[in-house]
Amino acid sequence: MRKERLITYQESMNLNNSIYIDARTKSEYEEATIPGAVNIELLNQEERKIIGTIYKQQSPKKAKLKGVELVSPKIPDLIAAVNQLAQEYDNLIIFCSRGGLRSKSLAEFSDLAGIEVYRLEGGYKHYRHYILDRLENYKFQSEIVVLHGNTGVGKTYILKEMEKMGANIIDLEGIANHRGSAFGSIGLKEPYNQKYFESLLWEELEQKDQPGKYIFVEAESRRVGHSVIPDFFHEKMKKGEDILIKASTKKRVENIYLEYIKDIESDQQKFRERVLESLRAIKKYIIKKAGKKTYRKLIELTEKSSFKELTRVLLEEYYDPMYRHSQNKINNYQAIIKAENIKKAARKIIQLYS
Repeated sequence: MRKERLITYQESMNLNNSIYIDARTKSEYEEATIPGAVNIELLNQEERKIIGTIYKQQSPKKAKLKGVELVSPKIPDLIAAVNQLAQEYDNLIIFCSRGGLRSKSLAEFSDLAGIEVYRLEGGYKHYRHYILDRLENYKFQSEIVVLHGNTGVGKTYILKEMEKMGANIIDLEGIANHRGSAFGSIGLKEPYNQKYFESLLWEELEQKDQPGKYIFVEAESRRVGHSVIPDFFHEKMKKGEDILIKASTKKRVENIYLEYIKDIESDQQKFRERVLESLRAIKKYIIKKAGKKTYRKLIELTEKSSFKELTRVLLEEYYDPMYRHSQNKINNYQAIIKAENIKKAARKIIQLYS
């Protein structure tokens, strides 16, 4: 057997055409992993519990023997999965929780089959420490420009258009997998947790933070979905330059409707139930801001599937008054941009900072 190839995460970043293979359970992988990693599960969650029980109640040796018994029938499929990736990538980096038996076993099976792989030293735990250390000691090189505006003006759409035009943007809602409101998870998979959010944020900064450049972001509160924006980033946002985006109510309703149209058309009843669920979750806030009459009206509009009218009422009677105060606190907007046309708005901001 060839000498095992151990590699640190920092070293692995210098490899070309590479992919990370997460040998942990599917549930561990889904909780948080290295962005872009694929999951080749050596043991499932139930099998891990069985081995853990034997390890504690009997002996480490018996636990290992049980592990061999459980994994042996899977070896052909495991090797086939690794080999398939080897056809596409020049460098395969296998990891597990701490760089222990799971990644070592999968690496040895691969080696026996003639597939060269790396094993990530310290596993996901070392990777996580690496990310935390980089974020804790992060020093910005770029300046931040923050896009403000009422719900639905199209800030995310503008950022995406700016990115097409060559601007550096960080879509905080995108890397949180949440749109940032009580209705923000509708039509999306589960919002990312803090670990994965921080990994994605660091990758964005590593790629886009450059001296003398600007990074454009959307105004956000500290929490986006299940994730919290790190202090250093949020403080930089507060010190950044501010641009106010404006659009008519009609345009804003259209923007929001287009964002959810696929979910409405694919399963209107399910969408209606999710909206009702979200309305009930913020019932006390709606009543406090807009009154019981408005809340009842919103429920009625949802039950009738009058989604455009529902959106208009939510904007005018709930969201706009709520955000007016925070927007009024900023008295030095670098520009006020009308966004009836998303591409034109994006182009204007690009020109301001070209």
